[in-house]
Amino acid sequence: MTHSPSRIKILLVPFFMFFVTLLTSFQASAVDARSLSVGDVVKISVYGQSDLTTVTRISENNSINFPLIGEVVIGGLSVGTAEDLIEHQLSSKGFVKNPQVNLFVEQLFQTLNNTVTILGHVEKPGNYVLQGASVEGVRTLVHLIAAAGGLRPEASNKGILTRVDGKNRERFNFDLYEMVNKGTLESAEYKLQGGDVVYIPEMDVFYIYGQVQQPGRYRLEQGMRVMQALPVAGGITDHGSEKGIQIQRNVNGKIKTLDVNPTDEVLKDDVVYVKESFF
Repeated sequence: MTHSPSRIKILLVPFFMFFVTLLTSFQASAVDARSLSVGDVVKISVYGQSDLTTVTRISENNSINFPLIGEVVIGGLSVGTAEDLIEHQLSSKGFVKNPQVNLFVEQLFQTLNNTVTILGHVEKPGNYVLQGASVEGVRTLVHLIAAAGGLRPEASNKGILTRVDGKNRERFNFDLYEMVNKGTLESAEYKLQGGDVVYIPEMDVFYIYGQVQQPGRYRLEQGMRVMQALPVAGGITDHGSEKGIQIQRNVNGKIKTLDVNPTDEVLKDDVVYVKESFF
């Protein structure tokens, strides 16, 4: 038995519609099961409140700004949980009675491929979106540090970048002062890739006490000598002497007191002590 083209078309239409419905349902289920993340573009509407319809991107701190209720943290939530949260905010604050919120993810971002992480002594550690063809974001190491609010006062000028490439994990050390001096802040060498993790440790320090103008804790610069450490603390007082300088240093877990010269190097966590001169 043969079927006419029109008969075949009639038979195919229901099957095609069923296939589209099934595919759409599968895609919606996959999105709903996935947690919302930084960089996702979402469209949020409230039934009967067209003026509240909002299209926005989830920011680096996992939040969005929604009319009337302001900032709402939805990153890390499922679509359904995010809808419930916005409904609760609207109703509990008296803006909309029995709101029905619909959240639709218009554009997905894969966290590993499109974000980088900065940890340690920066103002705003966390995940940040990489700059792409259709989204503004960070591009280089210096952009990431700037997006994170910059370094904290106690931060080191050195840091560590960890990169996972397949099964390989690479670790790069960098020095921001050196990058400034060499003019390499914007170079391709420091261009970020998805999944990169940057860590900014606390700065290396030394301590200086005794006959100095401003005793205390100070940043230790690379290769610093005793004669360079003294001016950092305001210099020696009238009662002190460069011939009476000692360093207390941790050597293999034991504190040793060493007599030093102005040209000797100061190491991390050294305690420099300038003795009083009796002549």
